[in-house]
Amino acid sequence: MRRSFADGFTAVDQFIFHNNRIASAADVRIEPTSAGLLYGWGVFTTLRVFRGAPFQLDRHWDRLVRHAEIAEIPLPISLPDVRRAFDNLIKANILQNGRARVTLLRGDAGAWRLGPSRQSDLLIFTSSEEPKAASPIAITVSPHRVLSHGPLAGVKRTAMLENLLALEEARERGFSEAIMVNERGEITGAAAANVFWTEGSELCTPSLGAGCISGITRGIVHEIAEGAGLHVVEGGFPIQRLLDANEVFLTSTARGISAVSSFDIKRYNIARARVTRMIAREFQKMIRGAKISAS
Repeated sequence: MRRSFADGFTAVDQFIFHNNRIASAADVRIEPTSAGLLYGWGVFTTLRVFRGAPFQLDRHWDRLVRHAEIAEIPLPISLPDVRRAFDNLIKANILQNGRARVTLLRGDAGAWRLGPSRQSDLLIFTSSEEPKAASPIAITVSPHRVLSHGPLAGVKRTAMLENLLALEEARERGFSEAIMVNERGEITGAAAANVFWTEGSELCTPSLGAGCISGITRGIVHEIAEGAGLHVVEGGFPIQRLLDANEVFLTSTARGISAVSSFDIKRYNIARARVTRMIAREFQKMIRGAKISAS
């Protein structure tokens, strides 16, 4: 039976922040000739909300700013304004724990135009969701490839159809996630997550040069691992390295730190995934110790 992304949809809260105002989601309007809609010209970031405050907002915003510059999308708002927007939106939606997505869309561009309009649209929406324990993940290899040297390589953009197709294809075959590789056959990550694995005393992950997204959770894992004395190795790795690994885990805003239980026919011993458990434990400590602020 064909599965769809609607099987695990995220319900958006009632109010949305759109271009310096909070409005009901049903009342938000984007110009039909917006390049964000016509061409998928946009960038985004997704972050967690814990105890009524956005987690690691500064890191997420810094990355969004970098990616917006690469994609040539003007930013209509500054970080202090974004902090206020989050405070007001979280209060309006009475949100304690959940997720938030910040989307920046290009406005006027291309041949189709209604007339003078905005250069860009910024939307922030949230979803109430209680933290859940991470469950083991079954992964497979995607038949789709990632281009590692294009101008938008590594940019978290709204038009990532290859990743969506890869995830859908994997789920149709009964897997949770899909590992993607670039044109050289190097691992880039999962369709919607970064990937780490252990080789002896080393923790390995694809480099940004391989075409992976510079995930915020990925960066935090680097800090935790280095603080624990682990040697983190980045590079261009073939799929075989995952098959030879002792333990594998995925990282993302949605999943947190999630152990991989299998890779096609390869099985990993989750009970002996010592590094994964340590990093997940330290990550949870970081969340529990986070100050109720925007940083």
